[in-house]
Amino acid sequence: MKKLSAYTILSLLSISLLTFSCIDEHFFGKSSLKEIRYFTVPGQLGNTQIVEDSLLIRLSVGSRVDISQLAADSIGLSSYARVTPAVGEPQDFNQPVIYQVEAEDGSIVSYQVFISKQSENQQLENSGFDDWYTPEGKNYEEPGKDENTIWASGNAGVVTLGEANVEKFEVAPGDFAARLITRDLGPLAQLVRQRMAAGSMFTGKFVLDISNPLDSPKFGIAFSGKPKSFTVSYSYSPGEVYRNGQGQILEKEDQADIYLLLENRSGSEVKRIGTGWLRSGEAISEFREVTVPIIYGTIPSDSPSYWFPANGQFGSENDEVTHLSLVFASSAEGANFEGGVNSTLIINSVQLNY
Repeated sequence: MKKLSAYTILSLLSISLLTFSCIDEHFFGKSSLKEIRYFTVPGQLGNTQIVEDSLLIRLSVGSRVDISQLAADSIGLSSYARVTPAVGEPQDFNQPVIYQVEAEDGSIVSYQVFISKQSENQQLENSGFDDWYTPEGKNYEEPGKDENTIWASGNAGVVTLGEANVEKFEVAPGDFAARLITRDLGPLAQLVRQRMAAGSMFTGKFVLDISNPLDSPKFGIAFSGKPKSFTVSYSYSPGEVYRNGQGQILEKEDQADIYLLLENRSGSEVKRIGTGWLRSGEAISEFREVTVPIIYGTIPSDSPSYWFPANGQFGSENDEVTHLSLVFASSAEGANFEGGVNSTLIINSVQLNY
């Protein structure tokens, strides 16, 4: 068969692109898509739950938020769709509020938006890690009932080179926990200096960034409480062989990392309001409950260096809290692609204490 020249191929591509660029945007008719894809309000706590089948939107705000004059600060829609009321228009959410979405073709659907207030003593949803779901198109599970969960993990990144390292673990019939494992991803991952992948689970979202993996986790959820401490039930088994991202064996012992950060993100710079940190390499075969105090304001100068925020900015205990980040990792140096092979951290539950 005759091979096409490079010139011929480029010519065909140019003709194809020109043809598609000349097609009217309504060639296939006006769009009938009319979904609300995200919906947020100021003072929101946790993530928004959008139930598409029944056109319901549910979310929570802090106890001090005035929901009688509250406006959405962001609404994501299908292409070419529009919504009424619009972003920035105050509504009384003491009762469900109807948001109408009109598609480009004129068809309309009505969403009911329910907003509830949470108490001052907020707890985290699924803090017992009994609920798990399978993301669409994936073959691994994530903590939470669905994609609206406040919990995320690094599974989406790890499975590009190996198997998931955050998984459901059955403690007893009907009682589950989260098992985090540091995996050796092998020679292929070693080529990009990422041979070791610590199991990590946190409040927030994971958006895979292959060019900069460390930027994939988006830590933190909206939160306004001020707990005095948190209690975690966990077990830990540090791996015996400690490797770095290049596959070299290092004379180091692995440690689990468990920490809670309270922040104020309302200004141009993020301020650390509260810090609670547990880093330990102790092997714990049975679940142990440990209570970690939360220090408000500036932490003592002799604290471990990893306790300090990267930007050096601390707030005071009187400052408002807007976000909470709670992080669990099976290897404390996981961000540097280091850890003990098969180090295993199992989180049974976590509780905020007021």
